[in-house]
This record gives sequence, structure tokens and C-alpha cells, in this order.
Amino acid sequence: MTDNSRRPFYAEYGWAFDLLIDRPIRKECAAIAAWLVARGVLPGADLLDAGCGTGRYATELARRGYDVDGIDLSAELIEVARRSSEEGRTTVSFAVGDIQRLPSGRYDAVLCRGVLNDFVDDEGREGILATFARALRPGGVLILDVREWETSAARKAREPVFKKSVDTDRGKLTFTSVTELDRENRQLVLSERHTLVRDGQEQASEYQFVMRCWTRGELLSSLRKSGFTPVDCFGAYDHTVESGATDRLVAVAQRSKNVE
Repeated sequence: MTDNSRRPFYAEYGWAFDLLIDRPIRKECAAIAAWLVARGVLPGADLLDAGCGTGRYATELARRGYDVDGIDLSAELIEVARRSSEEGRTTVSFAVGDIQRLPSGRYDAVLCRGVLNDFVDDEGREGILATFARALRPGGVLILDVREWETSAARKAREPVFKKSVDTDRGKLTFTSVTELDRENRQLVLSERHTLVRDGQEQASEYQFVMRCWTRGELLSSLRKSGFTPVDCFGAYDHTVESGATDRLVAVAQRSKNVE
């Protein structure tokens, strides 16, 4: 696993994560909840948001009736999540924690968004899916998303630079991400820069890291090795979007009920 715990996006600029990364939280959580209900995981069940970041998904799923734990390695992101969750009365808790160290048989469902791209070796990938399987009760559901290699490579070849600026109470913040392709290893090499300007003074932080993308076949094989069946794949948190239609690969997998 790539150690991104001190990545500026997760540390000194964790406070700005939600300002820079927009997501249709309610729409995607509606799809997540529908998939859970269809597989017998109803409101009131225990759910883990593994790598919860600022807690937007965990809080929304708690609002929909689930009893949610959110864990993340970043203390800064967890602090943002806790402050945000205090604004509503939901059954959600947040803690700094390692998704590779989970209690056995604790959850009815696990949600893991994007984090698995940080596992760059085969052993780590197999290991984290096995950890999720152990953390789930028999019949529990795993919902995850990763970057799909072919479509991600095509998109980043066309659009290697992402840049966004926002005005904040701390100054004007500009985030720039430049992606290079390592085709041999199916990796994205990312160079990030945060620049904060206030009263004519500039503060900048830079960081470089890698993500290893997945293929649909690799993900399906790894999930089945860990005892997940059946597995459904989509191109978004939307059952109408087929896998391969976007650079995201969303999997909804169920742990076998015939396990001890």
C-alpha cells in the first residue's frame, strides 16, 4: 500500500478537501442504500466506511438509518468528519484507524471508495479484500470503487492536468494535479500542488505518489478468491451505468452465507 497518510490533501489541507472535490453524495448514497436493501442489509444494520475521509458518505448513510463507523488514517480528515457530523443527529462515529486491521465478524456491510487504488502490490490487494471478508458477517455486503485501467489511461492521456481554485476564509487556494502514465505497471504517477495565497503571501505544498489501477477481470478474480459471490459491476454509483463506460469500476459483492 502506498503510504499517503501525510499527503497534503489528507493532512495540512484536509480542511479544504470538500471544497475541492465535489461529489453527488445524496444521489450516490441512494444507490448504495438501494443495493444494500436488495441484498438484505436493511437500515439499522452495522456499516463500516473504510477510508471515510471527511465522512460525507458515512454521515449520509447514517441519516438513511444505518449504524455507521467511519475510519481513516488521517487525523485531520477525521476531525473534519466529526465536526460535520455534529451538525446532525445520526448514528455515526468516526475514529482514526487502519482498514488493514479490522475486527472479525463486526459488520453487515463495508463501503470502501477509491482507497484500494493505493494498494500497488498483488499481496496487499489480496490481503485487504480478505480483511474485508473477515470483517463482514455471513451474507454481508462489500461495496467498493476503484479506477479501471483502460478507461483511466485513456482519460488521463487526454486530460493529464486537473486544476481548481476556491476562495476560502484562509485565502485563495489552488489545487493542481498532473498525471503521468506508467503503462507497464498499470499505474498513475500523480504530482500534486496546493497553493494558498493570502494578503500577497504564498504558501505551497507539493506531493508525488502512485496509484495502481484495476481491470475488471482482476477485481472479480480477487473478490471471488476472498469468498465474495455474487459480484455485480457498474461504471458508477448508478445501476444504469455499465462497467467500462467510465474510468470508475464499482463493485457490489456479497460474502457467502455458508461460512463459519
